[in-house]
Amino acid sequence: MPATTFVDDLKHVARNTADNVRRQTQLTILKMQALPRATRTKVGICAAIVALFVGGLALRGKSPAPERRAAPAIRAEERATLADVRPPSPAAQRSYAVGKVEESQGSYKAAAESYATAARQGNARALNKLVAMSHSPKCEVRSEAADALGTLHDKKARTALRKLASSRYKDEPRNPGIFSCSSRRAAEKALDKQRG
Repeated sequence: MPATTFVDDLKHVARNTADNVRRQTQLTILKMQALPRATRTKVGICAAIVALFVGGLALRGKSPAPERRAAPAIRAEERATLADVRPPSPAAQRSYAVGKVEESQGSYKAAAESYATAARQGNARALNKLVAMSHSPKCEVRSEAADALGTLHDKKARTALRKLASSRYKDEPRNPGIFSCSSRRAAEKALDKQRG
């Protein structure tokens, strides 16, 4: 028996593998030719989709990491004001929550009073809510907000009252009677109450 080397064995395995692949390819082609044309088209489309999917996965790389920016430097004056900001007290939060419930139920007077109480206790959201109520499309809401803002001695409250006193709304007559709703009149009374 002749002695074979590793290289000879490797050549023999490679030749056999190539022959097997060639035979399998020819059989697959013959089987494909035996299929109806519509089926061959569908198989071709599926093969193309699989090839695109595999190619997409192969080409997909890592996404670049998002840039991280350094936090902006805070000046000493701003640091002092940030230290002064405290969360509202539990009582102020409770008053604000009660006001939200009352407003949702349509009790605008009680809601405005609760917001004013919360604002006096240090809840800034309550003051913002009163200012927002002063811009409401309903006269009743604006009037109650004006009455509540009149009890607060705050620059933001005075500004909102001045704006309300100089505004005209479609739901209010120019010369309101004694019993008709007038948010302008309520704002003017609240401003007088703050001054005196």
